[in-house]
Amino acid sequence: MEKDSFMQWFSREIPQTLFPQIAAQVLFRCENCGECCRGEGYALVDEADVQEIARTLGIRPNQARDRFTDPDPGKNRGCRILKSIGPERSCCLLDQQAKMCKIYNHRPRICRTFPMINADTETEEIISFYSDCLGTAKFVKMLQEKRIDPQVQKEIESLTKQTERLQALQIMLFMWLRRMMGEIEEAEQICRITGVSLPPEESSFQKDCLAYFLMTMTTDGLDEYQYEG
Repeated sequence: MEKDSFMQWFSREIPQTLFPQIAAQVLFRCENCGECCRGEGYALVDEADVQEIARTLGIRPNQARDRFTDPDPGKNRGCRILKSIGPERSCCLLDQQAKMCKIYNHRPRICRTFPMINADTETEEIISFYSDCLGTAKFVKMLQEKRIDPQVQKEIESLTKQTERLQALQIMLFMWLRRMMGEIEEAEQICRITGVSLPPEESSFQKDCLAYFLMTMTTDGLDEYQYEG
């Protein structure tokens, strides 16, 4: 009964457009170009993010809140934004020399899901391919090469025909996202309820994610992509 209830909730509440986004994020590799940490945009953080920043830096939450965040211009309830500094409006947590977040392994959740998972569920653009992001440029190149690979095409065909395997992969993707967001207990609970667990070998999971992404997303427009970083 518990599994049935979860699967009903899962199929009803989790949009299908989220799964290829998660698959893309699994495959994406940050190249530390620092472009996402600079510019006019801003990173929205909530109290859990502030608490994690404080814990990582060994300071009190109110100190982290004052030193690293500003009020949210969009007035999202319970949220603030990371402070921007300097002429390039760099994130206050960016190490300028290393071009990397000072707390990368404990960075805010919105940063962990960038750039493939779109927080705006109302947008028509499921995935944004940023022209100034080196990681995105390499991701696009990989897709262009792999989409014509016979072995990948074979994996896509196999995945398309196996309904139970496809459903299990979607659960894995959701579990992976929960773990990446720091919600380890929730991910473990999903594993217990469904009997589905992430593969011990990361390469096996990545192979399935690639097949799933290419199966569910059109890649026709990728040939027009140009890296401008």
